[in-house]
Amino acid sequence: MNKEKKLKFGFPIGAIQDETIDLLERAGYKIEFFPEIEKVEIDNPEIECIPLRPIPIVDFVKKGILDAGMSTRASVVEAGAIPEKLIVLEDKKYILGKTKVVLAAPEDSKIKKVKDLKGKRIITRIPNITKKFLKKNKVSAEVIFSDTSANESKVGNIADAIVEFTKTGNVLRAYRLKILETILESSLVLIASKKALRNKWKKEKIKNLSNILQGALSQKFSDLMLREPELKGLDEIDWKIIQILSENGRESFVDMADKIGLSPVGIKQRVEKLIKKGALKIRGCLNSKKFYSVSAHIMIEGSPEAISWLVKKLKNSPLVYQLVKTSGRYNLIVGIMAQNLKRVDEFISKEIMIEPGVKHTEFSIGELPIIPEAWNPPVI
Repeated sequence: MNKEKKLKFGFPIGAIQDETIDLLERAGYKIEFFPEIEKVEIDNPEIECIPLRPIPIVDFVKKGILDAGMSTRASVVEAGAIPEKLIVLEDKKYILGKTKVVLAAPEDSKIKKVKDLKGKRIITRIPNITKKFLKKNKVSAEVIFSDTSANESKVGNIADAIVEFTKTGNVLRAYRLKILETILESSLVLIASKKALRNKWKKEKIKNLSNILQGALSQKFSDLMLREPELKGLDEIDWKIIQILSENGRESFVDMADKIGLSPVGIKQRVEKLIKKGALKIRGCLNSKKFYSVSAHIMIEGSPEAISWLVKKLKNSPLVYQLVKTSGRYNLIVGIMAQNLKRVDEFISKEIMIEPGVKHTEFSIGELPIIPEAWNPPVI
């Protein structure tokens, strides 16, 4: 294929990687990401995905090395230049709001406000934004650049504070860091180079990609129903009612009527119908954000007897929100939420590994689950 007929596309790895994959797949593309070798494949022969962190993507697009790419507003600000074409890709329905750039310090630190940073060390992957913020607040502090995966772990030893990206604040809380101030908010953006936009074919390709992504963001409920036929018994109003009640089970019929555009009597009848046919349950749930800051996904290989006992024991644990028996090497998956990383380690060693018949475990640590945000704790 002629090189001119290939769009060099910057694919962001790191914090917005999953969000980008989700958006591209909803737009109809098939994406395969191989983290071990940092390789991305897309089922479009005219697009070549080049995996990079968001800030280098902006630099390479600005220089014309990349034709286009996906990054963040904060990365554009950090790079200090606005590419020719910048389209904000923000989806309140599917994407978890805006990523924030925040200033944080240890919970037990004497640093309580921005002025307390005078003479301190601040670690960050976005030094330009940090320096501008300090200058604006007339504070003199040392800025240490670090683009590692867990800058949070360095606060308290080589740095006094951190300027970092966050959506939920869960990772910061896991390292016992408190947010002192939000510096800016950042959304996903699609950017293109001036050089690419002077090429007729590439300009049209970027325009089509932009339209497809914007279309994926504005998918209507009816499109969702076509993709999820098992939800066919629900219409858009039913779905809105369920979404509202999932956030606040005590929402009044009057308030729901104002939000949805239906009469309170109509809402009442809808709710009663949903409950009657078993599509809706209204009950109290534990707000995980109030008590936990991290989650863990634990895969367990064990004998049938060990797995049966673990299921019986763990379903009564206040940390466990998911238990799934599976086939393959691992025959039980456990999802837990905990106050900190130490508690996760204690749970694995004292609740799982101690049991006879457990042969092997693997686990990964993450922020609190996107779904569920709340769940029904066990009745003990």
